[in-house]
Amino acid sequence: MAKKHPGYGPVQLGREVGLAQWQIERGQRCGLVPAPEQGGRWSEAQCEQVREQVPAIVEDLGEHPGLGASRLAEQLGRQLELEVWSSDVEALVERGLVEPVGDYKGFDLYDTRLFTPEAFAHAEVLTEVVAERQRWLQSSLPPHEAAARCGWSPTEFERAARTEQVEAGRFGRWALVDVERLAGNEDLAGALAADRLLGPDQAAQYMEIRRRDLDYCLEAGWLRPYSHRELKVGRYKRVEMALYRTGDLDALKELPGVDWEAVRAVKPGMPSPLREFAKLGPRRADLVHGFTDLLNEQFGVLAWSSFWNSRDRWTIDWLPNEAGEPSREQVRELFNAEPVRAAFTKKVTLLSEATEVVHDALRFLAPGGGVVIDTETTDLFGAVVEVAVVDCASGEVLLDTLVNPGDVAITPEAQEIHGITMEMVTAEGVPSFDQVLPRLLEVTAGRTVLAYNESYDRTVIREDCRRYGLQAGRLRERSTWWCLMAARSEWEGHDRSLALGGGHRAAGDALAALALLHQLAEPPAWLRSRLVGPQAEAEQEVASCRS
Repeated sequence: MAKKHPGYGPVQLGREVGLAQWQIERGQRCGLVPAPEQGGRWSEAQCEQVREQVPAIVEDLGEHPGLGASRLAEQLGRQLELEVWSSDVEALVERGLVEPVGDYKGFDLYDTRLFTPEAFAHAEVLTEVVAERQRWLQSSLPPHEAAARCGWSPTEFERAARTEQVEAGRFGRWALVDVERLAGNEDLAGALAADRLLGPDQAAQYMEIRRRDLDYCLEAGWLRPYSHRELKVGRYKRVEMALYRTGDLDALKELPGVDWEAVRAVKPGMPSPLREFAKLGPRRADLVHGFTDLLNEQFGVLAWSSFWNSRDRWTIDWLPNEAGEPSREQVRELFNAEPVRAAFTKKVTLLSEATEVVHDALRFLAPGGGVVIDTETTDLFGAVVEVAVVDCASGEVLLDTLVNPGDVAITPEAQEIHGITMEMVTAEGVPSFDQVLPRLLEVTAGRTVLAYNESYDRTVIREDCRRYGLQAGRLRERSTWWCLMAARSEWEGHDRSLALGGGHRAAGDALAALALLHQLAEPPAWLRSRLVGPQAEAEQEVASCRS
């Protein structure tokens, strides 16, 4: 019995009838090429129908896919002896005078036959469009020049524009009349000056006091950082620098009961008059250790803390109990419930990357939490020839089947890896991908889908759905998936991508990935070895602060 012809894709159909792919696609939109009727592919009868339409398609669509706005602007500029920009072409589109005939990588394409000297009928309109653009360029300023004209930074200028409800015009430029109006607003300029942010050293210079005197002001509670900025110190270390609002510093200068002249007159190395107002707060190390004890007591879990000198941060880790608690949100709420602890919240990380992997793995191993999927393909990113799905909680194989790839052949290189032959996948009873997809969607419904190389498995499933004109549903979404290979790297504390080490058959690889997931559900040995006693951690933090 002769096999049914698998049909033609757009590229194959074009080759068969002598048309380019863009002609096939545009021909569909204008009704010259029929819609595919065979699972997203054209039948042999439809191919013959298109072949008869080729002269009409070429006459209607032309032989060139068209030009983008930039290249078309160059062509029109030479014809009309004007400086034409791509935005001028787009202005003609906005006025409804020309229409794109297609697109390439998101950029509109235009039929060049309509823009020859003989066919182009909008030369006068285009000349006026060019003139309008030039007038706007002469009466406006780019953002950096507009900010400089006002004596502000670009960020301050944007803030002022929002305050006064002034908006940029074409090309992100600002009307000169609006810029002059903003520059002349003295109240606005004063507000911007008060909102300028200074680092600790700059703030001390602004106050004309020593840096240590500024620290005393902070310890006395007279001044608080307005925000923080992360800075890189050396090759690896990152620290957060406090930023202070100029307006708050001005208010501090007027604080009653403080003799600022006496503070400024103190010689280097001499005690500051501000010492009597200051009181040192609790150490961060003591707060963190006390909090891990609180977690242990309140939730009955193993909790520990680590100080990362290179980041000047504490990390608090814990293993969830049988109920999956506490969550990160619960711990954050508990940490911030005490105001003294909450003051350090930006210097404490809840869950290291490795421990977060442990939390995720435990969640996926719970009933209904996740499934592991693996595919084998005809080639690298080829069509699916085998797929298997395993339940994370029970280890049950929910799906394990060969898949007929249709007219896509298995390459010798792929066959050498997984051992699947064309005879195996074209045997009687082997389903095609469109027949497998409903079951695949059923066994993965409502669960996180784990794969050792999730980007690969997600891509080949999505592409097979596209090939058959099917909807991948939630399997198309990145948020549905979890990559075991990336999680393994985080868990082991490196950024290398390691091979799974399975047998290169779908079910075997899925079970090997499940075995790896069980490993990820325990803290790695390297993380446990980094845990040190509270006293050593505290001394490490103090040494870091002194440096």
